Amino acid sequence: MDASETSASMKHLFCFLPLFFSHQMHSLYIQANTLNHWSSFQLKYEVALKHKDKIKIVTPDWVSDSIEKREKQDETIYHPRLVFIPKPPSPLKPEPEPMEVSSPATVEMQHLQLPSSMTERRPSTESNESGGSRPDTPSAKEALARLVTNRIHVQKGPNSHSPKSPVTPQFPGIPPNLQQMSPAPQGIGPGFPAHELPKPIQGPSTPGRSTLRNITNTEPAHQKSSPYTKPGSNKKTNQLLGLQGQAPRQPPPPYNSPQIGSTFPLAQQQPETPAPPVYCGHDQSDSVPPDICLLGCVFYITDYQKIVGPEQIAIWKQVIEQYGGQVDQSYSNRVTHLLCANQHSDVFQLALKDQRRVVTAFWLNDVLLRKKMLPPWQSLHIPLIYGEEKPCSNQVISVTNFENDERTRVKQMIHAIGARYTGYMTRSNTALVCKKPEGVKYQKAKEWRIAVVNVQWLSDMVLGYTDALRLPVNRRYLQVGHGDEFQMDLTKIPHLIYAWKTPLKITKDAWKRYMPNLKSRPHNLGKDHHPSAAKKPRMDEIKENKGSGPHVLFTGFPRGLTKHLQMIVTSLGGTVVENPRNCSHLVAPGISRTMKFFVAINVCHYVMDKQWLENSMQQNRFIDETNYLLRDPKSEADINCSMVRSLAKARQHPLFQGLTFYFTPGVTPPPCDLRIIVESAGGTVARKRRLGVKTIASQKDEKGNPTYLVITCAEDIQLCKDLILNKIAIYNPELILTGVLRQELDFTQFQLEIQ
Repeated sequence: MDASETSASMKHLFCFLPLFFSHQMHSLYIQANTLNHWSSFQLKYEVALKHKDKIKIVTPDWVSDSIEKREKQDETIYHPRLVFIPKPPSPLKPEPEPMEVSSPATVEMQHLQLPSSMTERRPSTESNESGGSRPDTPSAKEALARLVTNRIHVQKGPNSHSPKSPVTPQFPGIPPNLQQMSPAPQGIGPGFPAHELPKPIQGPSTPGRSTLRNITNTEPAHQKSSPYTKPGSNKKTNQLLGLQGQAPRQPPPPYNSPQIGSTFPLAQQQPETPAPPVYCGHDQSDSVPPDICLLGCVFYITDYQKIVGPEQIAIWKQVIEQYGGQVDQSYSNRVTHLLCANQHSDVFQLALKDQRRVVTAFWLNDVLLRKKMLPPWQSLHIPLIYGEEKPCSNQVISVTNFENDERTRVKQMIHAIGARYTGYMTRSNTALVCKKPEGVKYQKAKEWRIAVVNVQWLSDMVLGYTDALRLPVNRRYLQVGHGDEFQMDLTKIPHLIYAWKTPLKITKDAWKRYMPNLKSRPHNLGKDHHPSAAKKPRMDEIKENKGSGPHVLFTGFPRGLTKHLQMIVTSLGGTVVENPRNCSHLVAPGISRTMKFFVAINVCHYVMDKQWLENSMQQNRFIDETNYLLRDPKSEADINCSMVRSLAKARQHPLFQGLTFYFTPGVTPPPCDLRIIVESAGGTVARKRRLGVKTIASQKDEKGNPTYLVITCAEDIQLCKDLILNKIAIYNPELILTGVLRQELDFTQFQLEIQ
């Protein structure tokens, strides 16, 4: 073994020291009390002999045996002077020159063909000096290599002149087609016991991998050349094999496994890319009102009974029915949506087989907030693939630059993968989920070499894509502040989203059940029907007979209870109305964010509790409303309003009188609903093109407040660039919604701040 081979082997040897002897690094590298020595013919060895009391001299087998037995071995039996060096056999006479190990392929072949008796270490009983194991020496290995090469040359057959392709070693536990592309672990990640790790597989084209715990945001340097290759060795090998006059066959190029997120060259891609699948909620021909956005949905709830309890499940059932859906007590063919927390129940497997839509409570909550049934768009909308054991139980994650609902959602995703969330960040944190590349936490994470990842990393982990833990971190996880990072990658879960390819068709009976005043739907019209009958009347276009007695409007109650209360009003001589602008009494269980509530509060005289009707039924007449006004202390505290004062303000002066509103297309609720609310409070909606910058800036009242208000959202910011550049305030829809409940405008709280 020459100097280059010794140097390369020493590098491989010392790679193990930081992994298995991190607690002894101080003695190994600072005090230098152990000399790891290959042979006894070097200057360092002679110097170390002069300091026997301080320096212990051992062979490399001391390191490998200590690693294998996981404890420090006695250095005495590993002294180089105890090594038994056998004499190499004399070369065969027919050989013109000594044999030499040449190419990596030859080395691999020789090692694979060595008999086990020649590679085993001499037993301790045969040692006549030390009584312990005697490691192989470079001279012994070289002698064995020569002996095997001689045997190969002597036993050449008729086909032995053909060069063979390199032999690929077989590794247990790895499929044959994956052995060349399996990454070799070169570090110990958190949560993995050291005794369960496979032995490292060294290869020139295999990148090192580890887990997120040891992340440094740097890629390991690849080995450029094999330590066994010598210049001119291929020529000697050809001479030995009788191939002097033939050109050597080149080995096939190594296969480099593609990294996560990498793309193949354009030349290897198919010329035509199939169109991405389209997922949808309701059928596009059904214009479903926002108040009954779950119309046609039949739910079966599982898993959550043990998580939230039966009382919360009963509340969920009431809410689902309030928005037009139904909840069955057992799974059957009529179920369209399975509401579950994870993928481990038998019902989930059955629903997946039946191509039912599988969703979580997070999806239900977000759909009700948007008031439109949409396919899942965030990772938490999909039942979790993890059970009790989760992949990031040893991770400590912090968050920065997220606010309000986004910050809450990120916390929920962190808990879903089993990690621990901390509001602060120290050196013990393993990752920082960042929205924008700025802030104190971001700077400290870069200084301490802590992984800085985006929400897409969390989203993929929630979906079960654990390859996101591998190092080096994929580039797409390191790009923060780009696009909607909460949007999940649907290509990772095609089997869970397949049922959303078929739109949900609402039956005629469902329309009649939830919209008794609507006689027909567009898809049920016959040829004799007039086209105008197919249009759904808007809420502000519903005309009702003005009878005597109070005009009562209901909102927020389950369908069955609503019918019962409507019968009481009719029996007492009152009128049940559906148009909020025609009501005098609004009956609700509490302050609710429904269209009826937002419109009615601007025009009605009383907001009542249902107990008013119950007691009126007992006395067979409408009793005085004073003692039955709606009181909702919790909601009033959250909104910072008083319902009694809000009603008084609405009767004195319309809230939006003298104001003009302009809505960008992407706002939620949609512009048509916001227009109804604004007009019910005396405001005006601009139906044409938005005014210019100078005109908007000049329209102010005597207090300096704007009278032309632009309502937009984050998705439509690009439509308001000219206003932002000229420092003209733009607002979110809460200026209208919360303003109506308070009956006052807050131009500061609901102004969009754009940096």
